[in-house]
Amino acid sequence: MKRKLLAIATTALLLVACSDSFLDRAPEGSYVDATFYTSDEALEAATAPLYNRAWFDYNQRSIVPIGSGRANDMYSPWNYPQFVTFQVTALDENLSGAWSGFYSVVTMANSVINAVETQTQGSVSEAAKTKAIAEARLMRACAYFYMLRIWGPVILIEDNQKLVDNPVRPLNREEDVFQFIINDLNYAVTHLPEQSDKGRATSWAAKGILAKVYLARSGWNNGGTRNEDDLELARQYAGDVCENSGLGLMTNYEDLFKYKNNNNQESLLAMQWVPLGEWYECNTLLSDLAFSTEVTGGVNCWSSYNGSIDMLQQYELADTLRRNATFFTKGSYYSYIAMKDGGYTYEGTASPIKKGVPGGPDDDNDGKVKQMNSPLNTYILRLADVYLTYAEACLGNNSALSDGRGLYFFNLVRERAKVKKKSSITLDDIIRERRVEFGMEYSNWYDMVTWFRYLPDKMLNYFNNQWRGYRADAIIKDEDGKLHFGKYDTDGTTFLEGPENYTAPEFTINIEAEDIFLPYPESDVIQNPLLNEPPVPYTFNE
Repeated sequence: MKRKLLAIATTALLLVACSDSFLDRAPEGSYVDATFYTSDEALEAATAPLYNRAWFDYNQRSIVPIGSGRANDMYSPWNYPQFVTFQVTALDENLSGAWSGFYSVVTMANSVINAVETQTQGSVSEAAKTKAIAEARLMRACAYFYMLRIWGPVILIEDNQKLVDNPVRPLNREEDVFQFIINDLNYAVTHLPEQSDKGRATSWAAKGILAKVYLARSGWNNGGTRNEDDLELARQYAGDVCENSGLGLMTNYEDLFKYKNNNNQESLLAMQWVPLGEWYECNTLLSDLAFSTEVTGGVNCWSSYNGSIDMLQQYELADTLRRNATFFTKGSYYSYIAMKDGGYTYEGTASPIKKGVPGGPDDDNDGKVKQMNSPLNTYILRLADVYLTYAEACLGNNSALSDGRGLYFFNLVRERAKVKKKSSITLDDIIRERRVEFGMEYSNWYDMVTWFRYLPDKMLNYFNNQWRGYRADAIIKDEDGKLHFGKYDTDGTTFLEGPENYTAPEFTINIEAEDIFLPYPESDVIQNPLLNEPPVPYTFNE
């Protein structure tokens, strides 16, 4: 733990560097001394790594099994099945990757904050200083919000030097982690601009995330009810974004996941990967997600992930736009893949991952696709998320929501997907809508943890009825577009449908409350035995 955290803190100091272009070039990895912070432009460059290098370790691999596998968006018996089947142990490398990755964000953010407060000189304006600190605090808050929903209590750090001096630190209470996140986000809301350069954070992004945090806290360990004060704050912040930001949904859902539409009007906050960038600044997920070189223009890939039975069953019959943008299913056609051949039609009987697979270098990607190097940004927050957050906050403790602006914005998401509007919605409707809207965007598990903390019995029942670890050897699509799950008989022509024809896991899956949060990485526990101790209160500086 000591060596690992020391390395993280040191790396954070080294990576705060300058680039000529925020979006098109990676920052150089040179050490930055006090003379660097002499202009607003230099200070802006210093925050650029917060959008890519800080997130690299998490995005490199851990993001998929934790954010989507855990939610049962997809399943593979060969690629991290333990996350779907709740068999994760403290030895899992993805836990270490996520833990160290999030603390890279935290310590890099701390490094920026400290540098702004102690090393700026010359003509650096106060506005530039507060904006840089706001960006750093926003990213720090995002990292802790992820961590809270993976582990519960975590270690709060806002001074890297104290971490270097004593890396063996206790866990802090969940309620203090929430407050720490809220404090950071309130600062970001106040000091970030409403408009910024493409890809840069705005106050609208901070308000959207703050709404999600208040909604999560409203029901967190609250005995099956949601705190009305937190609900009201969630409604206020989400409603402000929905009503007053001037932003709108992309017209075509599938366009959200095309390279040319990075930083589109719906993207509130995203990891900013450098197309064809070097290691630590590129999006490595392409080869992990794509199932065949047919859809990558010959670029090497190795995914065995398929949409889970449970996930594919969430789509309504009319919801083909979102389903086809997320998973390949037999007969689905993509004009922007294999463009030289007139497009690509999937003819298999599986359900490989489509979202995150934009095609090959010769498709509409300006040549910016290669092995483990996708030009796509990774969404942290998009506007549809805020719309559905607003709807859920408006629902609050009621059994149903039958009118009002929350329902209106909920239906805007469905309208974009070309599915029928609802006249009334329940929490079950919201759960289902969020799953299909954000399938394979590495966020569904985090929502599920929030609902578990609100209604644990409901969510345990939900998890245990998800067909986790089951596979269908064949998925066929009838003339109406409905999917059917099963297998072909030994003759290869007779399709056998139904659960009795699924391939079942070799063990019984019985998910209990203690299984929801993931264990702390064993390597860190060995070095820091305090991770086995009860969390302690945090001493706040503000």
